[in-house]
This record gives sequence, structure tokens and C-alpha cells, in this order.
Amino acid sequence: MSLREMFLPNIDSIFMQTDEFATEREFRISDGQGGFTVFVAPVVWDKDAVRQQPLVTIHGVFMGDVRCYIAHKYLPRAPVAGEIVYSPANQPWEVLDCTDAEGLYELSLSASRSQPTQYGRN
Repeated sequence: MSLREMFLPNIDSIFMQTDEFATEREFRISDGQGGFTVFVAPVVWDKDAVRQQPLVTIHGVFMGDVRCYIAHKYLPRAPVAGEIVYSPANQPWEVLDCTDAEGLYELSLSASRSQPTQYGRN
């Protein structure tokens, strides 16, 4: 058994448990048909992780305001850069990067100013 296989069960049993690292957050995402889907999911919402990893390719500027880890089963597809997700359901966050990490999406999110004319266009 590889090291990766040994740690996979720990993602759901420890990392994504609300009594360990995760918190329950409300999300609103585009349903692809002009509407929205609202749901609550356990996520790891980490503001400190972003501060610890400046990206040289972005001229040393921190990539986003928060890193969010969410299980694949909560999203119909991987979010793409430039897409807006809402969490809680009325707070917009721009997706800067999405990485597929062992059954989780690792999202780098940037707090986005309210843009009411843009709602529903992502």
C-alpha cells in the first residue's frame, strides 16, 4: 500500500469533519441554466494558507484571500478561474485557481466586490 493510499481515508474521516478542521458553509453557484444552486457543505476555509505561499509567477503577490477545500461530490464540476462562487450565499468570491487534490477541489479564492450587474452571468 502506498503512502497516498494510506492517507486517503483520513481526508473524509478527519480532515473534512466539522469537529476537526472543517466548518459548514453555505454556497451559491450557477446551475448552468441561468439559475443558482444553494447548498451547505463541510469545507476547510483557510485564510492562513494563502499568506504562507506567495506565487513568484504573480510577481510575489499572494494568490487570493482564502483557500477552500471542498469535496468533489458537492460541485457538479471543477470551478474555473474567473468564475464567481458565493459563500455565504450573498458574498461573492472569484476563483483564481482550482486544483484537484485527492478527491477535493483546492480553490484559491479572492474576495470580490459586489457586482450586482454580474450576478447570474458566471
